[in-house]
Amino acid sequence: MNSGDGETGGGRRRLGAGPRRLDPLRDAAILQATLDGLAESGYDQLSMDDVAARAHVGKAAIYRRWPSKVAVVVGAIVWWREQVSTSAVPDTGSLRGDVEALIAAVPEFDDDDRSTIGVILGVATAASHDAALAAALQQHALARPRQALTEMLDRAVARGEIPAGRDLTLVPDVLLGLNMLRLVTGKPVDRAFIRQAFEKILLPLVTAPVPDAPPALPGRLSRQGP
Repeated sequence: MNSGDGETGGGRRRLGAGPRRLDPLRDAAILQATLDGLAESGYDQLSMDDVAARAHVGKAAIYRRWPSKVAVVVGAIVWWREQVSTSAVPDTGSLRGDVEALIAAVPEFDDDDRSTIGVILGVATAASHDAALAAALQQHALARPRQALTEMLDRAVARGEIPAGRDLTLVPDVLLGLNMLRLVTGKPVDRAFIRQAFEKILLPLVTAPVPDAPPALPGRLSRQGP
């Protein structure tokens, strides 16, 4: 009798037959169903019954692969990131050229992008009180764009387009934070918005001269001895 999971038969297995092999196509169906559920209902409302129904499998098929809802959601986020094509960070020889190339690479906002946005928003609230979800969101949804922006800005510093003394630590988070705020309000993160964010906020911020250190206030001299 077949297990109904697209795997090695369910009854008594032959001695020495080895571990049961799981069906990678069914894995993908479960992970996609998890992403769809997150985008539509959010993490708190997502149930294993819902995932099973969307994937057209029994719950046992899910639990053979992932022991809990958190585990399958983390797996879905990792799998989602692997499906997203990643291009090299633009290196045109100038900060302005890099920004233009980055804007041009922003996809048009369509139904697939809405699903992706729904996944991120669906997990974000739950991640605030679950370390595993927070780590998955950080590593697979936020770390890569943060790293790309940091690399682009560091090259601009090396070319002298950004003052060497500027602290750029929080600049990538400013753009990511603006994107998240945009998403929460139901507006698209499209090319027009990204251009505004760069031209009105980030470029003026990073290219402005670094102000001199403020003078020490009277009465605040450090003590050199007792």
